[in-house]
Amino acid sequence: MTVRSVLRQKGLLARIDDWMNPIVIKELRQAVQSRFVVTALLVLLSIQLLAVGIYILAWRSALIDLDAGRWVFMLLYGILLGISMLFVPLYTAIRLFAERSDTNVDLLFITTIKPRSIIAGKLFAAIILTILIFSACMPFMAFTYFLRGIDLPSIFVVLLLGFMIVITCTQAAIFVASIPVNRVLKVIFGLVVLWVFLMIFISTMGGMNELFRMGIGSRLGDWEFWEGVIGFLSLFTLLIGSFFVLSVAMITPPAANRGFPVRVFMTLAWASLGITVLIGSVINKTHTPVAVWQVVFSSTFALALFIAVSERDGPGRRVLRSVPQSKLKRAVAFFFYSGAASGLTWASVGIALTLTLAWIWSKLLPAYSNHDDLIGGLKWMGAMCLYFFCYALSGALLRRHLLSKVGSELTWIFGLILMIGGIVVPFMIGYLLFFGDEWWKEDYENWLVGNPFAWNGISSKALYLGIAVVWAVLVAALNLRWFIERVSGFRPLIAPIDQSGSSVMAQIHDANIAFEPPGRQERQDA
Repeated sequence: MTVRSVLRQKGLLARIDDWMNPIVIKELRQAVQSRFVVTALLVLLSIQLLAVGIYILAWRSALIDLDAGRWVFMLLYGILLGISMLFVPLYTAIRLFAERSDTNVDLLFITTIKPRSIIAGKLFAAIILTILIFSACMPFMAFTYFLRGIDLPSIFVVLLLGFMIVITCTQAAIFVASIPVNRVLKVIFGLVVLWVFLMIFISTMGGMNELFRMGIGSRLGDWEFWEGVIGFLSLFTLLIGSFFVLSVAMITPPAANRGFPVRVFMTLAWASLGITVLIGSVINKTHTPVAVWQVVFSSTFALALFIAVSERDGPGRRVLRSVPQSKLKRAVAFFFYSGAASGLTWASVGIALTLTLAWIWSKLLPAYSNHDDLIGGLKWMGAMCLYFFCYALSGALLRRHLLSKVGSELTWIFGLILMIGGIVVPFMIGYLLFFGDEWWKEDYENWLVGNPFAWNGISSKALYLGIAVVWAVLVAALNLRWFIERVSGFRPLIAPIDQSGSSVMAQIHDANIAFEPPGRQERQDA
């Protein structure tokens, strides 16, 4: 068969072959050829077989115990979930970390494969590997049905939730492996992630045991049960999607518009889940879904403030070439494009809209249950976001005017240091200078000012909130000139020619001046 005849193939198989992600093919080929993967799978199956055999032989009452099937299933499920949560994320992350090492990083950046395809290939390969592991262990799980105490719907529902947890942990591990930091920090991040995985494993086993105790099979016709399942699946989907777009942004060149897909995805997730929780709130006559929604997205936007100040001081030429010509489209694009000013605007507007919509909903339907919880959450998250805004902008001012030689990507560290100081220093001063019985009983709360998380534990809320408002106005005023310059400089790099035929090279020249390389521009600002 000649090359020309291959290229002329129009069949379905040829098209599927063209659509296949090459990263998936590479990862799966190396996985099936890897002794480590084969050995791990055989060890897992051996452990499952030994666990079932030992349990039945050691506890002869298992043959007559009505709950034997549930206990055996939980034993096998713990082995499957624990090994899967450790093996699949670790295997996938180590391979990506090796490709992002100093030795092989050139291969990652000169490839014609898009960053989105690279991350998607890693994730799909991990999904296929997880399906292989779960399908190999599923016969042992189904065998527990004959030991009584468990039904098949319960087995399949729990396995589905476990599968989603493994995929979520895998995507989180891919994100950690994508972060462009040195080996020491990456090892530290890896240890933190392993600790988080351990907490997730313990919580999952406890939750699954509670589900079995309540009886999943008897609740399959209960809409509240499926609401909980859909809620968990939606949460896992949100986490997977968030880590996916963040991973793509991490391996995208800094000169590209890598903040755009992240902000678009989070905005769509915010809107779609917001509509869903409002519908759920009306159906169940409760404010709980709205309260959870506003806490999740207020926290997300608050963390985005620190990410935003760590972006490039202004978009580069590659980003400016894609800026729309229309003023209306350009105003909308400003919220989503890469750049510190755009990120701050997007996160601040997201916080304001989230808190405002939740507050309006609480006023429209005050008779719904858990109304006080929604109001309390709004106050707590509003104060926390306001302090986060102050610390993020203060860190940006500190780096831009006093430590201009430091790269903008480290701005979040200065904001974090200021936050730690604001939490610890005032309290320590009050403790050392005014410690006493009365201080410890009453006055110590006044020294919690500066702690973003102290709203519910402080009595002088007016003082706590007043300092945050004054601080926010002050740092916003100090950053106003910088922000206006970035907004005015957000325009197309190549502008159209007017009707008189004269080009607008002056605009291009001004844009080039407004966005000099970060180091030069920051030295001029200083």
